[in-house]
Amino acid sequence: MTQSKPLKTESILPVPDQDALFQSQKLIECIKAALQKQGGAISFDEYMKLALYEPGLGYYSAGSRKFGSDGDFVTAPELSPIFSQCLARQCEQVLNELGTGNILELGAGTGAMARDILLELEKQNSLPDKYLILEVSADLKQRQQDNLKETIPHLLDRVTWLDTLPVEGVSGVVLANEVLDALPVKRFKKTSTGFKEMKVGLGDNQFIWVGSDAEDKLLKSLEGLENDLAAPFPENYISEINTQLEQWLSGLEKVLYRGVMIFIDYGYSTAEYYHPERMDGSLLCHYRHRVHADPFYNPGLQDITSSANFTAVAESADAVGLHVSGYTNQTYFLFGCGLEELLADMNQLDIKAQTKIAQQVRILTMPEEMGERFKVMALTKKYDNALKGFALMDQRVRL
Repeated sequence: MTQSKPLKTESILPVPDQDALFQSQKLIECIKAALQKQGGAISFDEYMKLALYEPGLGYYSAGSRKFGSDGDFVTAPELSPIFSQCLARQCEQVLNELGTGNILELGAGTGAMARDILLELEKQNSLPDKYLILEVSADLKQRQQDNLKETIPHLLDRVTWLDTLPVEGVSGVVLANEVLDALPVKRFKKTSTGFKEMKVGLGDNQFIWVGSDAEDKLLKSLEGLENDLAAPFPENYISEINTQLEQWLSGLEKVLYRGVMIFIDYGYSTAEYYHPERMDGSLLCHYRHRVHADPFYNPGLQDITSSANFTAVAESADAVGLHVSGYTNQTYFLFGCGLEELLADMNQLDIKAQTKIAQQVRILTMPEEMGERFKVMALTKKYDNALKGFALMDQRVRL
């Protein structure tokens, strides 16, 4: 096994308060116990799962504020209601063509997207039978409930919170905004002697990277991936791979009886994801609006993400019986869903309000902002109609 020390990030990041550090320390002890149980090292996807989702301690299941100016990052629904209004128009098309149906949102943040989608669908007289929210964080669930009680109390009876995927099948729309990037991934390195799995171990009582021979299942996946690329991985190439994607999508496929799944996230095709120049992968951490690459910094207090591989999503979807019905960037999707029409409706606003909206739209659509970096993919089941969000540009050929 080879070992490497973690990056030093303390000097560039804000210092957490004592309560936060205490919570992180409890999670560190939990991770250390997992290391000891497995002989001193665990796969990075297991570490990431513990750091993000360990009940009561992980980043998404504990009480730290994550979204907005006083959190760690801002998502598109938090940035502007226009994002969700456009998305609502895609939902409206599907719900109307099905005749009835529900919306299931996976991880609803502060509830901003649910609020704005429901308000827009109410305006279009196309409300879903139910708006289901699957939320693993008790803190975020409470924030969502408070938000919706305050802003749309008349629609609250349509909203149901879930702790797990619904047992009964859903007809309608499944929404996942910035969910794929938070799925746990394995980390690997291509060396002169083959593929190594980059596991997590301990050194000087700190978490460190530990290189271990890739096990057969992972090795098969990596060799298959490399064969699909234009050229083999360069030596010392480091990146990530999600080996549980097909299983995760299979769970969603079983839930969707008929309708559309829409995934919105930052990501690439396989060829772009594993470009030779991307030698260190796409692993990123978010803490108080600072971005860095050290996943071992105060576990439980920061978000850990990796870009979505949309080619892998498409292949996994096909394997579990879903159809890839659209793929484009966020800009084309928003315009396809009627962004121009929404903006025209806002001409009666004062100059200050129009300027604010213009700034929001710029961030959502410009290539150097979110417009090109974020992609949108639609997966369908028993639904064959063309989706309006992909009418202007469908880039499935790029997958």
